[in-house]
Amino acid sequence: MERNSRLVPLGRLLVGAGLSLILLRGIELFARMPGLPAFWYSNQAIWILVAIGLAALGWNILWGRRMFVEETWQPAIPGRRFQSATIYTSPGCHLCEDAAALIAEHHRWLPIPDYVDIKSDPTLSEKYGTCVPVVIFDGKVRFRGRVDPVLLRRLIEGTPPLPVH
Repeated sequence: MERNSRLVPLGRLLVGAGLSLILLRGIELFARMPGLPAFWYSNQAIWILVAIGLAALGWNILWGRRMFVEETWQPAIPGRRFQSATIYTSPGCHLCEDAAALIAEHHRWLPIPDYVDIKSDPTLSEKYGTCVPVVIFDGKVRFRGRVDPVLLRRLIEGTPPLPVH
């Protein structure tokens, strides 16, 4: 995940302004600085809230997960990983839908999965029960219950691409 580079200076400015206000308030508490405007002394609680808000907004711009962020992830080495993918699902399972969407987002590096409804086979239903989705790549169970996007990306990154024929 990359930061939007146009917003980095704004994020730094906001964090700096927020921390500066907090620092100024701390210095003022211990050394009653002359020369500060009268509104500084009459609205001290508001200044602290403004300072925390500025710092938090700047922090979110710089290091937040979703806000102001462009998703441009790709593995260092391109190419498809794994020969096969199977996703065991259950009807109406929102985690199964989330897993299918996440796997589809990473289609450039993963095979097209086979979807298997566990309700169609009593053995599968007993085996996987409430643990769906279960995501299997090349015969090995990789995820149960929820497919974490960070772990999926680490799996893709850590698996060498298949040789091109």
